[in-house]
Amino acid sequence: MAELFGFSFRGKDQGKKVNAPSPVPPTNEDGATSFIAGGYYGQYIDLDGNFKTEYDMVVKYREMAMHPEVDSAIEDIVHEAIVADQNDTPVEINLDNLEVSDSVKGMIRKEFDYIKNLFGFDTKAHEMFRRWYIDGRLYYHKVIDLNKPQDGILELRYIDPNKIKKVRQINKDPKNVDEFMKYDFGKTEEYFIYNSKGLNNTAANSGIKIAKDAITYVTSGIMDTNRNIVLSYLHKQLKFSINFV
Repeated sequence: MAELFGFSFRGKDQGKKVNAPSPVPPTNEDGATSFIAGGYYGQYIDLDGNFKTEYDMVVKYREMAMHPEVDSAIEDIVHEAIVADQNDTPVEINLDNLEVSDSVKGMIRKEFDYIKNLFGFDTKAHEMFRRWYIDGRLYYHKVIDLNKPQDGILELRYIDPNKIKKVRQINKDPKNVDEFMKYDFGKTEEYFIYNSKGLNNTAANSGIKIAKDAITYVTSGIMDTNRNIVLSYLHKQLKFSINFV
C-alpha cells in the first residue's frame, strides 16, 4: 500500500486484514506519544527533581544555546558538518550502487534537486542543521494543491517543534474481553497534532490533526532511558550545568 498525504493507494492483493494481534506495543523510535483512544496524551521527563514537558525541554535547549561559550561550540560543530562554497553544494545524491537504468537515475537526480531547491538547502543548510542540533528535531510541512495533487509538493514549510507533535493512537477492541489482548497495537493510528499557540501544558491535547504523510521530520535519534522523549545533543551539557550550579 502506498500513501500520499493521507491518501492510500492499494493493489488488488493489498488491504487484507491480518489476524495477528499482540499485547506488546511497538518500540518507540520516533518520539511519538502513544495513548489509548479516548484518553489524554503527554510526555514528561524527570530533570533535577522536577517534571518537565518536551515543550519545556526545547525551550531550555534554546536558552542554553544563547550563552556565548555554547553558541561558539555549536557554530564549530555546524561548520564541520556543513561544508560548501559559492561554486558547490553541501549535499548530493550518489546512485552508483542503485541497479536501475540511467534514465531512472536521471529522474531521481532531477527530483532530488527539486526538493533541495524547495528547502533552499544550498543557502539555508547552516540554519537548518543548527536548528536540528539544538532542538533535537526538525519538522516540515509538505504543501500541495488539494485540487491538483498530481502537481506534487509545491512548498516545504518549516514548523516550530513546540507547535507540533506526532501521536500514535491505540484503539481498543470492543469485542475482546481478554484484558491481555484488549489493545491491538497492530491497528494503531498515527498522525500529527499542530497548534499555532504551542503545545505547552495548557494546549497539550488540542490542535489541528494532520496526516502523517504530510509532515517530513527527523529527530536526533537520542532518546531518554525510558525511550519516551527525544533529547537534543545539548542535553548532557544541560544536566552538567544544572549539577554544576
